[in-house]
Amino acid sequence: MDERLGHYLGTWDVRRKVIDRLNASLIFFEGQAFVTPHQFEEHGDTTTDYATLRSSRTYRLRGEAGHVAVCFPDLTEFIRIGHGASQRVVHHCGADLYRGRLFFRGPDAWAEMWHVQGPRKHYLSLAHYRRA
Repeated sequence: MDERLGHYLGTWDVRRKVIDRLNASLIFFEGQAFVTPHQFEEHGDTTTDYATLRSSRTYRLRGEAGHVAVCFPDLTEFIRIGHGASQRVVHHCGADLYRGRLFFRGPDAWAEMWHVQGPRKHYLSLAHYRRA
């Protein structure tokens, strides 16, 4: 197991704010993330102006020399996380571009920021993770 991944195993409280520039709206997520040696899983509630919906997402994790590969459930790679306290990551998904920043604040907190642009997407996502 990669050393970075070992520090983040466990249960995390998650709060996310999404600024949807395309639809001029705010979206909020609150829930928990569960990190195991092989998986990252998130469950919680997503709230918009109109409704609150139960939400979840899952990624596969693969510790490799010098980084952790974060993969979609079908095992295609999403991003790679290295050892820096602040990291930039990029993912191309069809016509959509995901540009992210990861901030590792120590063993009990981390944050991520995503700027996403595409033909039908234009949003900024800010998430904070705190050890539960």
